[in-house]
Amino acid sequence: MKESYGIEATTFGQGASPGLANAFARALPRAELLMLGVSEPLCAVHEPNESVDPNEIEQMALSLALFLRDFADKTKASSG
Repeated sequence: MKESYGIEATTFGQGASPGLANAFARALPRAELLMLGVSEPLCAVHEPNESVDPNEIEQMALSLALFLRDFADKTKASSG
């Protein structure tokens, strides 16, 4: 995320993600879970006119693409 946002990432849980994570963990007990969400200061989460800045969506998509690229590279390196 640092590569796409230019700052260190932070972690925190909020919203419905714990319940969803628990459902995935029960269904796929050996899986490792990573849940990403889009939120920025002006999005007014859970209010009638909530929105997300398109730049935030772009940065999150880039973060996910870079994560998948790096994860694939590490998986290849560790398997052979």
